[in-house]
Amino acid sequence: MNLRPLLAVFLIITVGIVASLLLFPTLSAHSGPPDVTTTDTPTIDPSVPAPYQGTKADPSVVIQVGTTGNGLPIQVWNASPMNQTVSVELVHSDSDSSVVTRTETLPPNGTLWLEIPSPGYLLTVTDESTQTTGTYPVTTDHFDCNSRFAEIRIDSNGKVDSRTVSTSVGC
Repeated sequence: MNLRPLLAVFLIITVGIVASLLLFPTLSAHSGPPDVTTTDTPTIDPSVPAPYQGTKADPSVVIQVGTTGNGLPIQVWNASPMNQTVSVELVHSDSDSSVVTRTETLPPNGTLWLEIPSPGYLLTVTDESTQTTGTYPVTTDHFDCNSRFAEIRIDSNGKVDSRTVSTSVGC
């Protein structure tokens, strides 16, 4: 029995698998969540769309997920006249791991800013005083030719809600 044809097929399949893992790293079992950094200033334009300008303080902290500069800015806003302690957890869907777990005390009208570079995350925000939780999935709908800005709002009763403001340009 000649083993050369069998060896050639095995070699071609092996090269194909290695090439696909290099070209498409999300197929690899080693692909995990991106790095996370914190800073004082956003890299994505921090200006708020027209109807919401001037109502919120600059962010007390900016959490940057992966490479930034283009992506979805999410503002967590304390819409209360008193300090509010909020917990923020960001879960990377592909690896099902938490990339951000943070608790911040926000002053009245205070904000926390997240910069998310791509879809595939679930943001959970909890008002610590009432244990009220809201979730915000970051999906592919947030990444097209339109500009978007997301806001998670915590009111004085601890209610957590969200909205997304977007341009309405046809893509």
